[in-house]
Amino acid sequence: MITRSTGIKTAGRALFFAVLLIGAASGAQANTLSIEAQCDRNAGSQYDSTRNKAFAPVALADIKIGAALSACREAYNAGGGARMAFQLARALERAGQDLDAMKLYAEAAALGHTVAMVNYGAMLGKRGDPAAEFSHYKKAAEMGDTLGAYNLGVAYRDGIGTEINGAEAARWFDKAAAAGDETAAFNLGVLLDDGSLVDEDNARAAAFYGLAAKGGSIDAMINLGLMLESGEGVEQDLTAAAGYFKQAADQGDSYGKLKFGLMQQSGTGIVKNIEQAVNSLVAAFEMRDVDLEVILRDQPEQLSADARLAIKRVLVERDLIDAAGNAEIDPITLGAIEKHYAAK
Repeated sequence: MITRSTGIKTAGRALFFAVLLIGAASGAQANTLSIEAQCDRNAGSQYDSTRNKAFAPVALADIKIGAALSACREAYNAGGGARMAFQLARALERAGQDLDAMKLYAEAAALGHTVAMVNYGAMLGKRGDPAAEFSHYKKAAEMGDTLGAYNLGVAYRDGIGTEINGAEAARWFDKAAAAGDETAAFNLGVLLDDGSLVDEDNARAAAFYGLAAKGGSIDAMINLGLMLESGEGVEQDLTAAAGYFKQAADQGDSYGKLKFGLMQQSGTGIVKNIEQAVNSLVAAFEMRDVDLEVILRDQPEQLSADARLAIKRVLVERDLIDAAGNAEIDPITLGAIEKHYAAK
C-alpha cells in the first residue's frame, strides 16, 4: 500500500448589488412562493431524497439563519410535516440551538424522515450515546438512505456503538457508493487498499478511487495517482498518475502540486517543463506541504536547483534568510524552512 507520508486520509461521520430592478424582481418572486417553498429554498439538504428539487440544496454552514428560521418555523407551525420539521431543525442547528434542533430531528425521524434519523443519531453520539447513534444510522440505512449507509459504514469501520466489522463497513460503503456518494467510494477504496479490515484488493481499490476521483474527491485523486505511479497492484501508468496529481493540484491540493511538480521537473510520464515544475513546487512550499518539508530537510537533491533557489527566494521575501545567492540548503536555510512550516 503506497501512501503519502502524512497517511491516507479517511472521512468520518457526516452530519452535513445587483441592480435595483433585479433586486425588486427577486423580492417579488419570493413573495409568490408558499411558506413551505420558502423553507425548502432556505434549508433543503442535498442528502434529503424528499427535498423540493425546484431549489438548490443548502449546506448547513450556508443556511441564512434569519430567513430559514422565519420560513421554516411558520411552515412547521402550519402543520408542514416531516420535511418542514427536519428543515427547521437544520436552521436551529445552524443557529446553535442544538437542543431544540434535536427535538425536531427526533420528531421528523419518528415520522420516517431518514436523514433526520442520521442527524439525530449524530447528535446523540456527540452527547455520549454511541449505541443510540449506531441504531439510528442502521435504521436509516436499512430504509435505503444513502447518508445513513455511509455513516453506518463509518460506524462499523471505527467501532461506533458496535464492534469493528470490516466486512459490514465495506458492504455499507459499497451501497452508498452505488448511490453516488464519492466519499463512500473513497473510504471503500481505502479499506481495500489497506487490507487491515478486509482482504486487500488493489484492483477494486483503484476502481473505487477512480469513482471517487470522478466525483471530485481530491484524496482519491492522490491515492490513485500513487498506485498508478508505483504500479502496486495495478498496471503502472505514469501518464495517468501525473494526470491525477494535476487534477488534485488544480483543486488547490499542496501534495498534488508537489507530486505534479516533481514529475514535471523530471519529465516522468509528462513533458518536462522546468518553469511550470518550479511554480508548482514553490506553490506547495508556500502552502506548507509537510511532505515537501521532509524532502527539503532530508533529500533536497530530489528538487532541481531552480526549485531550491526559488524556495530560498520565498524565504528571503519573508525575511527568514538574508539572501538567496545559491541553491544550497544549508543549516541556516533549514532553520528558516522549519520556521516557515511552524508559522500559522
